[in-house]
Amino acid sequence: MNQVELYLRVRLKEGRLYPDEVAERLPKVPEDHPLAQEWRARSASCKRLVRYLAQLKQPLAILDLGCGNGWLSSQLANLPGARVYGIDRNTFELAQAVRLFARSNLVFLDTDIFCAPFMLHSFDVIVLASVIQYFSDLPALVRALQRLIKQGGEIHLLDSPLYEPVQLQSARQRTRMYYDSLGFPEMAEHYYHHTFNELDEFSPHWLYQPNNLNARLRRFMGRAISPFPWISLR
Repeated sequence: MNQVELYLRVRLKEGRLYPDEVAERLPKVPEDHPLAQEWRARSASCKRLVRYLAQLKQPLAILDLGCGNGWLSSQLANLPGARVYGIDRNTFELAQAVRLFARSNLVFLDTDIFCAPFMLHSFDVIVLASVIQYFSDLPALVRALQRLIKQGGEIHLLDSPLYEPVQLQSARQRTRMYYDSLGFPEMAEHYYHHTFNELDEFSPHWLYQPNNLNARLRRFMGRAISPFPWISLR
């Protein structure tokens, strides 16, 4: 079983492969959906990102790396003048993305980011939403993406965990236990735990911190927030 097939089997077991009628409405899901809380948090992340990009006030060329079924790419393509490319190696969900969301300013491609058919300095913005955990070398990934952004462009990381070094051992143990419980222990070998200090060389700019006072207040009030940081890199 190759890595993509394994990933799909895990997503099926987790209930993350959605029928078209559900996928086309994401990030909205019914209140009684098993993953409703997660999707409320992802919806909040999406709204923050879209508001931020709208303030840049220019037609943007955007790359959505690890786009999956394309729901976030579709939201980004609603920005005025935006041109969006969603890429993934998961051809099952990519076919769904094409079926549901492809249009003149939104293109989906099956390609490896390290040999993708893009010219240097093609994008104003590159988005990595819930994807860095599937890359073994985060600094190498960022360096590759830096070659694709224009001068003054930005790389945005969101909806993925980052850890302090002392947290790594327990995080890896939780991951192994989780995939063991699903019946796919081998998936733990393809899920990578990255630390904040892996980004130090890129002068990260924190746009959202889940543990700051405002986020804690929102959590206390029962509002949907993401448990993960949002960081921009240049």
